[in-house]
Amino acid sequence: MGQDGGGSEFLTDPLPATSAGAAGSGSGVGNGGGGSALPAAGAASASPFDAPPAGQGNAVQEILATSAHPTVAVFHVAFKMAAIASYLLLGIFTKSFVVHFVLTVTLLAFDFWTVKNVSGRLLVGLRWWNDVDEDGAGTWRFETIQNRNTLNVTDGRIFWWSLYLTPIVWVLLGVVCVLKFNLSYLLLVVVALVLSCANIYGYYHCNKDATEQMRSYVQQTVLGAAMDRFLP
Repeated sequence: MGQDGGGSEFLTDPLPATSAGAAGSGSGVGNGGGGSALPAAGAASASPFDAPPAGQGNAVQEILATSAHPTVAVFHVAFKMAAIASYLLLGIFTKSFVVHFVLTVTLLAFDFWTVKNVSGRLLVGLRWWNDVDEDGAGTWRFETIQNRNTLNVTDGRIFWWSLYLTPIVWVLLGVVCVLKFNLSYLLLVVVALVLSCANIYGYYHCNKDATEQMRSYVQQTVLGAAMDRFLP
């Protein structure tokens, strides 16, 4: 779907620990947080995600108030919901399947790009892509941030829950299409599942690779400490 966009320090800073995944065929898919200045005394906060006063605000505001990247978290979920809403409701406003298909696929593409290139890096410190050589063979690449203890728990929950729940919704919509013998809209569901599952596959292996690196580091650290203590 294109290469990583520039113009943001979060997107240009490379993630350090890199490992290569299993090779496969396919086309290449292109390839946080910063501090904020304290406001002056008595100045009103300009952020819409600031924690509301006690007894005010809703559950979404309370969740976003604990997020390190609330804007990214909002767009991470919003594009998914927008694509599903477009699929379900756009038929009310237009009878053209072509318009319905193009607009929904466009929202799905926005969601895929956002998850792959932005929210994955900022919310969970992971990134994946596929390198394609001249013969057309691809190699999966996975990266993870070195210090995962700096990641925000709320960001992680938002990322993983929405990542895994979205294809379940599309599968249910696909079942409805099959029961109604609506093959045209089933094609749209298939596109949504392909894009969603591509991100699931990439981030699942990213997370697995990061866990293995952490386990290996802990084992080496414990073994090294034991050898330093008991060996002369």
